[in-house]
Amino acid sequence: MLKHLNLDEMVALLSPWVEDPKQRKVFLSIPEIAPLHPRVVEAHEAVIAVQPSSGGTSSEMRALIARSNGVDRCHDHLARAVSYGIDAHRELCLAEEPADTAGAARCDLVQKKLFPSGLSILNASPLAEAGNTTRIARLLEEEPEIAGFLRSIPARGKASLLDVVKRWLTTGRELQALERARTELQATETTTPVTKATIQSARSQWFKVVSLVLSNLEMSRAPARDIEIIRGPVLRASSRAGKRYVSSKPGAAPAEEDAAVEEEASPAPASGEAEPSDDEDGDESAVS
Repeated sequence: MLKHLNLDEMVALLSPWVEDPKQRKVFLSIPEIAPLHPRVVEAHEAVIAVQPSSGGTSSEMRALIARSNGVDRCHDHLARAVSYGIDAHRELCLAEEPADTAGAARCDLVQKKLFPSGLSILNASPLAEAGNTTRIARLLEEEPEIAGFLRSIPARGKASLLDVVKRWLTTGRELQALERARTELQATETTTPVTKATIQSARSQWFKVVSLVLSNLEMSRAPARDIEIIRGPVLRASSRAGKRYVSSKPGAAPAEEDAAVEEEASPAPASGEAEPSDDEDGDESAVS
C-alpha cells in the first residue's frame, strides 16, 4: 500500500528518520538498516524537492542558509568586538593622569568612521552587512592612519584590534559570496519546472528505499520497541492510504467491508444442505 501515499505523507514519514535526533539514533542503532540511512536521506530530499508545498527549498538551499546564518553571527560578534574595543581604549585614555583627551578624541573619530550609524548595521540584511565591510576595507586603504591606530590597540592574545577588523572584513566577503550563491541557486530552482517524470522518479526512489528498510526490519533482531518506532508509523500510514484509495474508487466498498464482500461472493452452503462429493458429479457407475 506504500504506492497510495501522497507526497506530503512521504515527507512526513521520513522526516523523523532524517531530522529527529532520537529517531535517527534508533535507526542507526539497528544493524540491518543503519547502512541504508544515506539512501533514506537522498530519497527524503528527492521527495521534498518535488513537493508542491515545499516552495522548491532543496537541501542545498537549506545548507546555504545555515552557512550564511553562522557567518552572520560571527560577523556580528566581531563588529561588536571592534566597537567595544575602541570604546574601552577611549575610557583608558580618559583614565590617564592627566587625561589623554587627544587619544579619546581619536577614538571618537575612528568609531564614527567605522560605525557611522552605531551598531544598527548588525540589524541589516547580510547583503547590506557585506556592503558595509567593503566600505570599511576601502576606508582602511584610503586612510592608512586608521589601520595604524587599530594596530596600536591590543586584543585577545597577541592580536591587535586591526587583526579583529581583518577577520570582520573576511566574514563580510563570505556573506557576499553566500548571498550570490543563494541568488543563483534560487534562480535555478524557481525556473526549473517539476515535471511528472521527476515526481515519479522521486516517488520510485522513496518506495524502493522504504520497502528495503521494512524488508530488512523483518530479519532484524533489534529490540521490538525500536523496530516498532521505525516501522509502525509507515505501516499505519500505508494502511490508511490503502483504505482511502479503495473508498475513493467509484462503486467500491469501504475497505473495512472487504471481508464481508468476499464472503458474499462465495456463500457457504445452507444449513442442512450437503456439499456435493466427488462421487456425486454424474458418475453413471453409481447408478443401478
